[in-house]
Amino acid sequence: MDLGLKGKVALVTGASKGIGKGIVLELAREGCRVAVSARGKAALAETKREAEALGAECLTIAADATDKNDNDRVVDETLAAWGRLDVLVNNAGGEASIKRSLEQPDAEWAHIYDLNLWSCIRTTRRAIATMKEQGGGTVINISSVGGHSGFSGMGDYNSAKAAMLSLTKTWAQDYGPTIRVNCINPAFIRTPLWEELALEFIPHVGKDKEEVFRNLAKDLPMKRTGKPEEVGAAVAFLASDRKAGFITGVCWNVDGGYTKFIT
Repeated sequence: MDLGLKGKVALVTGASKGIGKGIVLELAREGCRVAVSARGKAALAETKREAEALGAECLTIAADATDKNDNDRVVDETLAAWGRLDVLVNNAGGEASIKRSLEQPDAEWAHIYDLNLWSCIRTTRRAIATMKEQGGGTVINISSVGGHSGFSGMGDYNSAKAAMLSLTKTWAQDYGPTIRVNCINPAFIRTPLWEELALEFIPHVGKDKEEVFRNLAKDLPMKRTGKPEEVGAAVAFLASDRKAGFITGVCWNVDGGYTKFIT
């Protein structure tokens, strides 16, 4: 399927590994020029190598998603390289844990919000200004099923992701018809984040990490965990004006049927 993305400029935040890397490589396969931002320089370099092996132009930008100046800078460096920005994917986030509580200090709540929510707001603010000037673009937020079906013990992370869902629908209304804004809610994707979370489920869900993953998967209709490239495929489709040009304000679950299972 030709999504019409060849030559488009995409910026993916938090994109050196896991879901972010899966998104970058899928956009690279579709012919996008991809700017990749994250903190880890070694992982950025490896993602760049893999993207370029697929024939894509790739720009790496070392940046801290909790730093307001860096949120602006990743957009500015993308524009300096290619002169436009067609697709923004707000994937920066993480540090989820099932051991959090309402009693956490304000500073800990603020850090999770800076990483998972404010990075999205600030980067989108800068990107939207550019997209309005150039006459169009698309924003895709990577939230979580925790945003609408909160996981126990993850109030800070869940509420930040819930705000992303609401912002997606609000921005779709505010900036349509020229700018489309959509959201994807992953769950149980085998990533470094879930590798860490799985350890917190021991011994309640399984005696070791692999048993935890097997037991979590048993309750899913798909009977397996997901792959980063499966989220990447959904992002590439939503990024396509040719195939998804009438889709805005949606929040898609990429979760192996988890949301259906719990409802």
